[in-house]
Amino acid sequence: MPVLLDPPGRPGWPQALPHWPYVQAVDAALLARGIPPGVVRANINSLRWGLTGYMLLQWDASRTYGHRGIRLNWEEHKGWSYALLGLSPDDVLLSSVLTAVETSYADPETIADVAQELVTRRRLPQGSYRTEWPGARQARAAAADFRRTALGLEPLGCRMGEEITEGEGVQLTIDTQRDTYEQAIAAVQAAYGFNPAPTTGDWPDAPALEPRPGPQDLSDDDLWERWTVRLLFDTIAALMPGARTVLRHIAAVGGSATYDDVQAHFADHPDTPIPKNRIGGTLTSMRAVRRRIGPDNDIRLLELDDRVRVYRIEHALLEGLQRAFALADARPDLLRQDPTVV
Repeated sequence: MPVLLDPPGRPGWPQALPHWPYVQAVDAALLARGIPPGVVRANINSLRWGLTGYMLLQWDASRTYGHRGIRLNWEEHKGWSYALLGLSPDDVLLSSVLTAVETSYADPETIADVAQELVTRRRLPQGSYRTEWPGARQARAAAADFRRTALGLEPLGCRMGEEITEGEGVQLTIDTQRDTYEQAIAAVQAAYGFNPAPTTGDWPDAPALEPRPGPQDLSDDDLWERWTVRLLFDTIAALMPGARTVLRHIAAVGGSATYDDVQAHFADHPDTPIPKNRIGGTLTSMRAVRRRIGPDNDIRLLELDDRVRVYRIEHALLEGLQRAFALADARPDLLRQDPTVV
C-alpha cells in the first residue's frame, strides 16, 4: 500500500506545511476509493503570491478512463480546480474551476467523489458540495501562524506560553526607524489574517477572475474538410444524449468500431443502456444535426461502412473531438438534454 511521506523542511521556513494534514486526508480518501493519484505535490507559494499553500494531484493516462490524464489543483484561498489532459501531462485540453465544490477546505470524501467521476468516467458529478473538512478551522489558523512566523512575527496561537482565545486582539509593534514600509504593511496584514503584502519590487498584477470556459474558447482552425473544434462541439451539443454517448465511445476506442461491438457495449451499459436493435435509431439525430451544423459540404462526422458494418470517424478529427468533449464535461448546461426535440 503506498504511503504519503511527510514533507521535508525548507531552510528559513517553518518546518511543517500547515495544510499537510489536509493533503494526507485527501490522499487517504482517494486511496480508500482505489484511485490513488500517481503524483502528489504540496508546498507553499512564494511571498509574491502570499505564502499560501497548494497541492497538486495527477493521474496519468494509464490510470484513467479514455486513455487521457486528469489533474486536480487546490490553493488555500482559491479552492479546487481541475484539468483534463491529453496523453502528455503538458497537453492541457481544458482547465476550469470546480464550481460544484463551494468551500476551499472541502471534505475529502467530496474530493474523492469528484475524482472518481473524472478518473473512471471523465466527467463531473452532478450537484453541489458544501461540506467542509472538520480540520479546516485548525488548518486556517495554522496557515496564518505559518505566514506570521515566516515574517518573523509571533504566532497568534501563542503569546508568552498562553493560548490566545478566539476574539482576543494582539499587540503589534512597528519600529519606524528600522522597519521598512513594506515590512510594516506585511506585518499588519498578517496580524489581521490577510495575505502578507509583497515588497514593492514584487507586486503582482491583480488576479483576474477565471471565466467559465465556453465554445468561444475553441479553435476555428480547419482540422479536416473544414471541420473545426468549434463545429465539433456545436454538433455534439445538439445531439440527443444517446447519440452523443455512442459517438464518444467510438472516438474513445480510436475512431473505428464494428456495429456488433457497439451493440454489445451498450446492451448492458450502466448509464446509457441501448437495446441492440436500437443503435441505428439512436444515431438518427446525427443526420438531422449534420443538416444544420457542420461545414458547407457533405462530409459526415460519423460514417457507417455498410459493406463491413464498421463505424468510422476520420482520424484527423479525433483530437478535436477530445477537446470538444472536454468542454462538454465542463459545461453540461450547454448540451441538449431533451430527446424529444431535434
